[in-house]
Amino acid sequence: MTHFSFRDLLNAATDCAVGGASAESDCRGFALAGIVNATPDSFSDGGLNLDPGAAARSARRLVEEGAAMIDVGAESTRPGFRPVEADEEMKRLMPVLEAVLAECPGTPVSVDTRKARVARLALAAGARIVNDQSALGDPEMADVVREAGAGLVLMHGWDVHVGAVVRTAAPGALGAWVSDGLARALDRALEAGVPEESICLDPGFGFGLRHGDNAEVLRALPEMVRRFFPIPMLVGPSRKHFLAAMYPESGGDADAATALFCAEAFAAGARIARVHAPGVVAEAMRRVRSSI
Repeated sequence: MTHFSFRDLLNAATDCAVGGASAESDCRGFALAGIVNATPDSFSDGGLNLDPGAAARSARRLVEEGAAMIDVGAESTRPGFRPVEADEEMKRLMPVLEAVLAECPGTPVSVDTRKARVARLALAAGARIVNDQSALGDPEMADVVREAGAGLVLMHGWDVHVGAVVRTAAPGALGAWVSDGLARALDRALEAGVPEESICLDPGFGFGLRHGDNAEVLRALPEMVRRFFPIPMLVGPSRKHFLAAMYPESGGDADAATALFCAEAFAAGARIARVHAPGVVAEAMRRVRSSI
């Protein structure tokens, strides 16, 4: 079976490539994952892509702006969200996913879900990646991913985000807390037989972190990149509220602030960013490339 490879995705990501490989990466590009939310209540674009035709047009625009992959989700995980049952998630997701796959046949599509049942159906329909914010919280998820030869994104911070555990790490120790949590998630995936080249790690900016904490974790990103090399790091800061305080120079423009964060994350060694406006971020990446 052929397994999805994030390294192949990054080596092919020429539209948004930002220059030569660093000592910690054999990847030429910084790939952007465009967001399509098939939800009524996502904080930024809730309700805009419930219609499959609208979702397909959004996906096409994202690809034209430079997205190397599309991430489709049908359950909002904004602060205070209400969990969605698998049947309802699949009802929302599948028409939109099928429309996006038909509109963008050459673009890898990931499904943003915590549920193995949902992931199995999406992968059978043609999705290539599972973006699992719970980092294998569903005990069947790793088997679903491995059997499909799919890619897997593992995010840190879910248990704290939903109040299942209390964060014990204090400011000043957050980088190690995130890094150690990612290491445990990675071990679970590898032990379940998911190939290393099929895995991507997400530090979980905005999840289990207070506003000022995100800057600390961003400063710790180079060490995480070194620790987990060659597994790529994905960041998902797009339009999140903490960005305004980090980047007051953005003047309240959430996409401009997202681009500033992504430029810092690239400089720190991240290789994938999940964003709503890839065109804005791609331009920031080109400016970074021209300065190095």
